[in-house]
Amino acid sequence: MSSVFSSKRQTSHEEEQMDRISTLPESVISHILSFLPTKDAVKTILVPGFGNLWTCAHNLSFDHCSYHVCGEVDYDNGPEYNERFLNLIRHVLLLHQTSTIQKFHLKFEFSLFWSLDEEGDDDFLYASKEKRMADEITTWIYFVMRRKVKFLDLDLLGCGINEAGCSYNLPNVVLNNDYLIKLNLAGFAIRSHGQINLKSLGTILLKRVFLNDKIMGEILNGCPLLEELSLEKCYGLGKLNITNPNTKNLIVIHGFRESWLEISCPNIKSLKIAGSIDYVYLKNASSVIDTSVYFSHSFKCACKDCREVRLLFKKLSRSRIFTPCTWCILVLTIWKFTNFPCPFFYWRSLVLNVSLTKWHLPGISSLLRNSPYLETLTMYICPGCYDIFKGDDQLWIQAYDFDDVNYWNSQEANFTCLTHHLKTIMIYGYITEPYVIELVEFLLKRATVLEKMVFSTSKTLQPEHPYYFFAAAVDRQKHHFTSEKLLAISQRLLSIPRASTRAVIHFSC
Repeated sequence: MSSVFSSKRQTSHEEEQMDRISTLPESVISHILSFLPTKDAVKTILVPGFGNLWTCAHNLSFDHCSYHVCGEVDYDNGPEYNERFLNLIRHVLLLHQTSTIQKFHLKFEFSLFWSLDEEGDDDFLYASKEKRMADEITTWIYFVMRRKVKFLDLDLLGCGINEAGCSYNLPNVVLNNDYLIKLNLAGFAIRSHGQINLKSLGTILLKRVFLNDKIMGEILNGCPLLEELSLEKCYGLGKLNITNPNTKNLIVIHGFRESWLEISCPNIKSLKIAGSIDYVYLKNASSVIDTSVYFSHSFKCACKDCREVRLLFKKLSRSRIFTPCTWCILVLTIWKFTNFPCPFFYWRSLVLNVSLTKWHLPGISSLLRNSPYLETLTMYICPGCYDIFKGDDQLWIQAYDFDDVNYWNSQEANFTCLTHHLKTIMIYGYITEPYVIELVEFLLKRATVLEKMVFSTSKTLQPEHPYYFFAAAVDRQKHHFTSEKLLAISQRLLSIPRASTRAVIHFSC
């Protein structure tokens, strides 16, 4: 009998909760529905009391990838578009009632690949299908622009990769309005078609977009309030000149070796460069404060590549915060072994993202020795792997092999930052990896003004670029440590002698 009463109380409680939702103002319910994927918001028409409130949602989000298994789509028989997905968009736009849209998101793999070369009957049919689809996409874009959308997020890459020359042309209306605040474009082509005027735009993200230097300049000139610009593997760029004093954040992922990109950004405060950084010429970055550099997988242990990187590092040497990737640290190792001069760095904070191997030790040593004003050192440690050295690189590391066991004990040269400025050290991630304890011991014994050293296994670096190749290892970290192992490592860390009497060690999991 008690179970029956319990069941009734539970049912009554659930009904009460439903009643609370149904008593909310319609504007509040519509606002809540705006945070759902649109296909889920539409389904609430079946919920009593909701009716057509989904038609008043201020955010619209359509993701084609939710209608198929990514990687299993076959385009050998021409372009394939999921009719359920297309019909959803058609019906939503037809029935949508609000006069303004806050955010419109579309993720849909589309290109004009078959339209490039119409040789046979099949090609003609495929091309006709593509052109009809392009016309429909244009109507969607015009619809949201008429609703004065604030954040436009259009991704025509979907789960694929487009090719330069077959991208859909961005309608001119997107580049001439006074209401867009944020614009994300992927898989488009932007061709010259009149003046560009985006008076309210604060953020632009372009991914695999086809444009040239002239159009990029027109975009920058037409966005007086632009604060942040992100360019990922965009085709056709050779020079990037940013003079707008309002633009403070720049992200560039340069994906094309043998293609140089010149960057001048005298007012930028935060700069992140990734990809083929050895093909990036930084002409002016005189105001930069926070810098991140990520090498692509095309890195080689060749001095000819490292010379260009040295010029880049020298341009960034006065940044207060510097974040190099694991490959950049290897570049400093190469400089050390080949007697290549290392620049003098003025960094106050150094953030190392490192998949630690013995070959990173000389690079870390060089960073510390040539950063005399360093006050804060942060390290995110992931498991080291030696398969990063392949082909000719294997011969290189054999030629420059060294004693890693006693490496830090052999470092007798003066480290100015350790004796005068370094006050805070933070080490996160796989703190039990080889070489970590030896490095910690060296720092504790030499850092005479150190005030705080923090160890944590719970804080991990989230990858900001696709080149962050050991991100998968970070995801496995939470299962890596046992309580016994943590206790043993903490006791060992606390037993290391300290050169600074004020140094305090904090340890957490």
